[in-house]
Amino acid sequence: MNILFKIAIVTVVYVISASVIKTHRPEYVFLLRLVAVFIIIFYSIDYLTEFISSCLALLSSFEIDSLHISLLIKIIGVAILTDIISDNLKDNGEIALSNTVILVSKFIILYMTLPIFNGIIIFCLKFIDL
Repeated sequence: MNILFKIAIVTVVYVISASVIKTHRPEYVFLLRLVAVFIIIFYSIDYLTEFISSCLALLSSFEIDSLHISLLIKIIGVAILTDIISDNLKDNGEIALSNTVILVSKFIILYMTLPIFNGIIIFCLKFIDL
């Protein structure tokens, strides 16, 4: 619960600071937004690592290849980063660039999932032979 208060404080400080800075130097609001995002991510890293280790412990009991688990974690990371980048670009009026980043990230995620699809096909072929 402590992290929620920290995140709430960071967002309130960001909103107040952004509204004051926007009137005098609007070009610095983007940098302030990035700082707020990184502070929030920094506060949540402990919970993210705990969540990932819990998922890995749970999935290790199912005999799933660790390569597939690490790929899924990387894919989730790419999706989250893409969302943050895209939202920041849209906030700055760069909608075309935001859409391009989203499109490229979809291709990256598709490329990253190829080994998982390969594992699914191998699993299905082994299941059919039984």
